[in-house]
Amino acid sequence: MLSFADFIAPFDPAEFKRDYFGRKPCHIRRGSAAFANPLPWSRFNAVLGLAPYWNEDTLKVFYRSRSALRENYCDVTDLGAGAKAPADPRKVKALLGLGASLVANHLHKVCPEVAGITQMLEREFAARSGANVYCSFSEVQAFSTHFDLHDVFVIQTEGEKLWHVYTARADNPVNPVPPGDEAEKWLIATRGDVLLEITMKPGDVLYLPRGQYHDAVTGAGASLHATCFVEPATGLSLFKLMTNTATGDSGFRAYLPDARDEAALRTHLARLSHYLQTLMNSRTFLDDVINLQRGLATSPADYRLPAQQRPRFYAPATRIDVIRRLDGCIALAAGREFQLGTTYPAVAWLVQQRTFSFDDLMARFPFVVERDMQAILSQLIAVGAVVETDMR
Repeated sequence: MLSFADFIAPFDPAEFKRDYFGRKPCHIRRGSAAFANPLPWSRFNAVLGLAPYWNEDTLKVFYRSRSALRENYCDVTDLGAGAKAPADPRKVKALLGLGASLVANHLHKVCPEVAGITQMLEREFAARSGANVYCSFSEVQAFSTHFDLHDVFVIQTEGEKLWHVYTARADNPVNPVPPGDEAEKWLIATRGDVLLEITMKPGDVLYLPRGQYHDAVTGAGASLHATCFVEPATGLSLFKLMTNTATGDSGFRAYLPDARDEAALRTHLARLSHYLQTLMNSRTFLDDVINLQRGLATSPADYRLPAQQRPRFYAPATRIDVIRRLDGCIALAAGREFQLGTTYPAVAWLVQQRTFSFDDLMARFPFVVERDMQAILSQLIAVGAVVETDMR
């Protein structure tokens, strides 16, 4: 399994996290000799051959910073209502012959070699990750100056590309700049001076923090690079967690006082504010956030067929009450109290089942640490609250 240390070698991972991640750009020169290329031309061509996956959303064609109309590179005949137009390889190749650039979105979904990188980044940074791949030709600039709404790791896999990284950096952006000539002029006017000019060669990795202005131009030949986005949870994601919890509070479900009675409204808002402050400082909300971050990562398919592993089945044998408290969720079973920690969503689910398998339980709650779940399950089995059963 690929590690982050291997990915950015010979750069030191601790130094990267301390001095660069979320702070400033970093160019890592690896050299092709130390580079296990995840996407050579042959592999990219093979993935593009998975015709059913490529449509107007997953495949884009750009010419002089403008996206091609779907009828110019897709088959739009006999489309049903709401159907995505499939990419037409012949139309795509015709546009590429004119010097257009190709963007293959979400390539990690159909290319295990690239998925291995994005899954590693998810684990390393408690973040969502994915990869778009950019194919461009001699001295082409597919996109003008812009910035991204997430951190990115650029991996040059074939050819060379000249990158300009500018001094300007947007402040934690969450909304894209609207497309159009005026926005393009504004980005160029606000990008600042050139901070770094980098020629990316096969094996090189370029890290750009969210909001960093940049653009790139292909060298003398064709270029292929993968851009892996890294998107950790932000403070904005906490609102959904708070909403889920606050729904259980009578005060939040109550109507707000009429604003014409300002004193009553202020008193009510003060109570709600106190509740939220107490909630956000609680052990249970911390567990919610931990589960949120863990849930951003995905796992490889890893089927290993024809090997089989028969699942073990269990059934609740006595009443088990899962209680959410600010100092941590607990389960009450057989007259005893069990601290659930971050396993509480999984335990809350299993107590409602007639039978369940451990494998299915972990599949439904992949953010729960398996050893923690095994420990809680063992405790419930030890007191007779859960028993192993035979599904044959």
